[in-house]
Amino acid sequence: MTESARAVIAAIAEQWAVPGGAVVAVDRGGEFFSHRFGHADVVAGIPVAPQHLFEIGSISKVFTSIVVIRLVRHGLLRLDDSVGAILDWLPEPLQADGITIERLLNHTAGLVASVDALPDEIGQVAAFAGGVSSAAPGTFFHYSNLGFILLGLAARQVSGRPLVDLVRAEILEPLEMTSSIARVTHDDYSSLARGYQPLRDDRPWAPGDPLVQAPWLEVAGADGNIAATASDLGRFARMLLGRGTLDGTSILDDASFDTMLGSTAPDGEGVLALPGVPPTQTSRYGLGINVETADGHTVVSHGGGMVGYASFLLADLDDGIAVCAVTNANGDTPVAEAMARSVAAELRSPGTVDPNGLDPHWWDASHVEDGGYTGEFADEGQRIQVSISERDGDRVKIAVQCDDDCAPLLRTWTGNAVARTPSLDRFALGFDDDAWHWGPRTFTRADAAMPKVPATGALEPFCGHFRSYTPWFTNFRVVQRRGRLLLVAPGGVEAPTDDVELVAELVGRGDWTFRIGADPRLPERITFGPPVDGLSPWADRDGCRYSRAFTD
Repeated sequence: MTESARAVIAAIAEQWAVPGGAVVAVDRGGEFFSHRFGHADVVAGIPVAPQHLFEIGSISKVFTSIVVIRLVRHGLLRLDDSVGAILDWLPEPLQADGITIERLLNHTAGLVASVDALPDEIGQVAAFAGGVSSAAPGTFFHYSNLGFILLGLAARQVSGRPLVDLVRAEILEPLEMTSSIARVTHDDYSSLARGYQPLRDDRPWAPGDPLVQAPWLEVAGADGNIAATASDLGRFARMLLGRGTLDGTSILDDASFDTMLGSTAPDGEGVLALPGVPPTQTSRYGLGINVETADGHTVVSHGGGMVGYASFLLADLDDGIAVCAVTNANGDTPVAEAMARSVAAELRSPGTVDPNGLDPHWWDASHVEDGGYTGEFADEGQRIQVSISERDGDRVKIAVQCDDDCAPLLRTWTGNAVARTPSLDRFALGFDDDAWHWGPRTFTRADAAMPKVPATGALEPFCGHFRSYTPWFTNFRVVQRRGRLLLVAPGGVEAPTDDVELVAELVGRGDWTFRIGADPRLPERITFGPPVDGLSPWADRDGCRYSRAFTD
């Protein structure tokens, strides 16, 4: 059983070029599976060891939630308190009565996803000048790091203690997570595995592309503050399996645990579909943790992405088994989720997960052939030819030719494809509505080409490549595609994984403001500055300023 699970981890690590990591599985009695792989420091050749810490990113939100729920139990907070009543200095948009503790915990307060221009929590909140969702509070699930920053500040206000102290005293110490830390500072550098990210952040990454050491950051925010060993995270998962109790130590009573899982949003986080892994029927976000149903079981989960680290925790409350994966792959990849879910399935039923099922070189043959992926496609004089280059049973490899270049099409986690050719490597290729979409282009079938849609002159000043110094979302491109303005991010921990439509909302004094996303409930906005020589020199994404890059 465990050898097949190790084979699955090794295959995913090799196929997706994961520098290093560790996976543990636990039941209510203890840790029964552990596997470490790769390097904690690639350059120095240091292998991952039991004592290496990995930043667990947003899995920290589960810890923050438990701290807040404990404060509720002790009468220092109420779930229906508005955060503005607790923090009376908040900017006006954050003072709305509908922004309650409960809605912050389950991401239904209508706040923006992130405000990552500043490193300090109070600075991020005090400088916030955006808006909130037009949806009625409590009706729209929209994941928000800002919401958890507010929760950390509220916990500090009512308790008189910083959140990191509360996490350490009320969770890490009672659960004997003796190696874990509630904040990451320069003093901790030697204890952590080095994090890694793509060398080229301006184009979609594919396995085989070079990686470099990620920037080192000090972090203490309530949205992602913890670094842990795999085994320590396994102890935390055992507490979840015990419904708030580990080895006789209770940090949540039954009623509080039920509230955490029962106070759910209308929706939840997306679940990675994986071959051999039972599909998830429902996914709804509770108080700081995602609650899923799969095969009639209740499963709680959370992922964590940081600059240079990707982690995942999965706990089946009915089977009594949990799997935790920590890696030093960049936080914009779901590779840790793929490992955790695949290992959980393999431990439950050995032989169900094909170790080669996630190889990005191979595609499902029926999906490719029935979907019409192959053929000749054209857009305004440029042509691409997509064809099957190799077949092995029910799977195929496909290749694309553009101009004189021919290269394999490698699958991405989102179902798009990357081609490493000079003419196509700037953007990912996505297939939809019988056409391949690539940056500004839509390649339709050559024998049924769509009529040309001219570019809108009024939108041209906003097109181009924009860059900032934030490590969370370093750069993006804005393109016109068939009359629509799109933001296309090649990667980034806080970047959108799909091309996002920009919808014009406000024009004034030469500035243009767009909603980021077609859904009118979305709160994110981007404003472009007045054109200079016909081009906007800067863009402001929810308070994070980007300038036009000197590279295309």
